Amino acid sequence: MAQATLKNQQKIIADNRTIIANQSKILRNQDALRPILANQTKIIRNQQTILKNQKKILADHARHYRQLAKRK
Repeated sequence: MAQATLKNQQKIIADNRTIIANQSKILRNQDALRPILANQTKIIRNQQTILKNQKKILADHARHYRQLAKRK
C-alpha cells in the first residue's frame, strides 16, 4: 500500500515536471511571438492609412470629374 502511494507521488512529481517544462516552452514561444505581433500591428496600421489615402484619392478623382462635367 505504501509502495503504491510512493509510486503515485513519484508519478505526480514527474507529471508536474512535464507541466513546468511545457509552461516554460509556452513562455519562450510567447516571447518569440511578441515581435511578430508588433509587426502585424504595424502592418494593420499601415493598411488603415493606405485605405484612408485611397479614399482621399477617389474623392479627388470624383471632384475632378465633376468639375470636368460642369465645363462641358
